[in-house]
Amino acid sequence: MIKPTYYIKHLLILFAAVLMLTGCKKGEKPQTEPPLDTKPKARISLLSGGSQSGAYGEYLSNELTFNITVPQDKKIAEYYLQFALVQGNGIVDNDAMNFQSNILPDGTAKARWQLGCNTPSQKIKAYVYAYQQSYTGDGKPPVPQDSVEIQATGTKPKGWARACGCGILDIFNAQVTTFDNETLYLVNRELYVSTDNGVNWGKVNGIPKSSDVVSAQFNSKGWLYLLTKSDGVLYSKDLKNWTAINNGIIDKRDPTGFMVKDDVLMVSFYFDGPYITTDNGGFWQKSIVSRDSQRFMLFNKHADGSLYLFDDWGTLFRSKDTGKSWQSIKLDYGYYLSQPSGFAIGPDGNLYIGSDNATIAQVSPVTLKGTAKRYYEWNSSSQSVANISFFKDDVFYLVRNTPKPGVYSIKNNWGRLELGFSKDIYSYYIKPDGNFLLVGQDGLYYKN
Repeated sequence: MIKPTYYIKHLLILFAAVLMLTGCKKGEKPQTEPPLDTKPKARISLLSGGSQSGAYGEYLSNELTFNITVPQDKKIAEYYLQFALVQGNGIVDNDAMNFQSNILPDGTAKARWQLGCNTPSQKIKAYVYAYQQSYTGDGKPPVPQDSVEIQATGTKPKGWARACGCGILDIFNAQVTTFDNETLYLVNRELYVSTDNGVNWGKVNGIPKSSDVVSAQFNSKGWLYLLTKSDGVLYSKDLKNWTAINNGIIDKRDPTGFMVKDDVLMVSFYFDGPYITTDNGGFWQKSIVSRDSQRFMLFNKHADGSLYLFDDWGTLFRSKDTGKSWQSIKLDYGYYLSQPSGFAIGPDGNLYIGSDNATIAQVSPVTLKGTAKRYYEWNSSSQSVANISFFKDDVFYLVRNTPKPGVYSIKNNWGRLELGFSKDIYSYYIKPDGNFLLVGQDGLYYKN
């Protein structure tokens, strides 16, 4: 005889099983807790180089050395380091935010830290990532497996010092401009701004995503025009709202020349141009300069309204009817003997032409006569005069690759200025206070 408690016990078990089955939808498994992520991860530690002191803009004297350990079933080659700025606007191994360091087979990695210029207390973080985690299936960014923070102390330098926050300098194309003589703007693939005379720089936000910026020029109203490598021209009246102005331009690749004036803009490209607009880019009209030329550069406008440019054969052209027609100008042999490398029109109305034979000429646009100074000395390198600018009734220019390269001026008896800067100068900018910003091989320099 079976006891009643036997039936009750088995009924309860059957009832519980029914509840479990009816609580799950067809095709679903019973809910369970998600498994814990127990996979071993890589670890990183700082072996040496922490808590150093150094001058703003300079590399710390000792490299940072890291030790990375990885799980037993992994290879060290499957991991890399990436750095991020935490405090200070310095650079780690020349690219603070994107630098990826290969880890040596023994698990060590080294990096150099160039301190920022905006705070004594500076910090960076080193993260270790696995290559296979570069991107997850849901599009989220990779997740580091471990990190370590490094601290350093920065001090103000003396004499010439590197500016900070402007990235790695494109030494052949970097240029500085200003509108109000207070805020400076730097073209260095992107557009940067400085409000402390060029010591610290930050990216200008809000510019539409486009190719590299290659030139920036203001008109007298304070409107800023940007020329890009492959997306043409855009401008802004307030540096917040940007408008592309390329109507009429056929091929916007690889610009060769750019000019911004209130009443006329000019632009040209490697395969197309030159173009002129008198309605702020509402429509660009292609101008026929010469059937023998393909590329045009060094645009300028004289106070009398004449437009000037050079072609790829080194011929100077002038238009007195806003680009409807052009006439070639033949200058005497000796004003420039090779390709032009610099061109500016001075406050005195004279044409200043620099060329690849290390010559600068000062020529009247009326008589086409003037004076020339040649610095060429044979040394198996291309020598040129460029970067012609005007400041306080003087003319400044850069002489490149001669035995005595540097910044020269006419009032200095056409001689070199002794700036006390020992590195090669690729370009310069004269600040409103008369001091210089210099583009060197390894950065933008200011003087304390």
